[in-house]
Amino acid sequence: MDTLNADGTWDCLGSIAQLLHQAAAQVWSDADEATPNSPLHDLGLGVYLAHSQASALLPDDYELPDDDPLPNLEERTPLQLLTEAEELTRPLPLHQPDLVHGSQLVVDLCDLIREARGLGY
Repeated sequence: MDTLNADGTWDCLGSIAQLLHQAAAQVWSDADEATPNSPLHDLGLGVYLAHSQASALLPDDYELPDDDPLPNLEERTPLQLLTEAEELTRPLPLHQPDLVHGSQLVVDLCDLIREARGLGY
């Protein structure tokens, strides 16, 4: 039995990855409508990179559950999605060797939340 997933760690990280994927898609959509030098492009890249960080923490054989644990993602703002993702990091056992880079994800999420607030999300 995978001891890290016994407490739902991988499922929590999978949810974080889903939230960040949706947030990145929304920010990139807004950036497509903005001017080429809009700070939305930087935010979109940052959210995309955070999504990649979260996904990289998951085991190679991890599959998202079939039932959608996070319904109505499209109805949430990027700031709401980022905030929810950050909140989901709080119970993660970041002291475990498999999650050694999880602390950087938390720091990056906090930076992205601050940046999103600054951009009016």
